[in-house]
Amino acid sequence: MRIIGIDPGFDRVGVAIVEKERSHDTLLYSTCIVTNRADSFVDRLMTIARELRAILQEYQPNTCAIETLLFAANKKTAMQVAEARGVILFTAREAGLEIAEYSPLQIKTAMTGYGKAEKSQVEAMVRQLVNVPEGKRLDDEMDAIAVGLTGLASLSFPQTQQ
Repeated sequence: MRIIGIDPGFDRVGVAIVEKERSHDTLLYSTCIVTNRADSFVDRLMTIARELRAILQEYQPNTCAIETLLFAANKKTAMQVAEARGVILFTAREAGLEIAEYSPLQIKTAMTGYGKAEKSQVEAMVRQLVNVPEGKRLDDEMDAIAVGLTGLASLSFPQTQQ
C-alpha cells in the first residue's frame, strides 16, 4: 500500500509518499511545494496542480490522505487554503485516487495517542516510525508525513469519500 499524504496550503503544500510493506512503514519521498508569492493566486494554484501531478506520476500512490481544514481567524487565508485544497482534491481524484480525510485531532491521536499533542511531539513520533533523512524539514512536510502515516494506520479508510 502506497499513500500520498498531504498537508494543504497555498503558500506551501506538504507532500509525502509513504508505503507499507508487510508490517514496515517507509518514507519514500517528502517535500514542500512552495509557490511564488509574486505570482497571482491562480498561478499559484496552477503550480500546486502541476507539481502534484508530477509527484503522482512518479510515485503512483494507491490512495491520497489529506488533512481537513482547521479554520483560522483570518477568513481570507482560510478561503485561499480551501481553494488550494479543492485543487489538490481534484488533482488526486483526476489521478484515480481514493481520498481519505483526517482532522488534526485524528492525526495527532494516530501519531501520539493524544489529540492535543504539540507539533514537536508529533514530529518526534514521525521520526521514530520512519527514517526521515537528516536535515531541517518544514513543518508542512513533517505534517504531510504524519498524514500519510495516519492513512497507513487506517487501512480500512472509513473516512474515504466515494
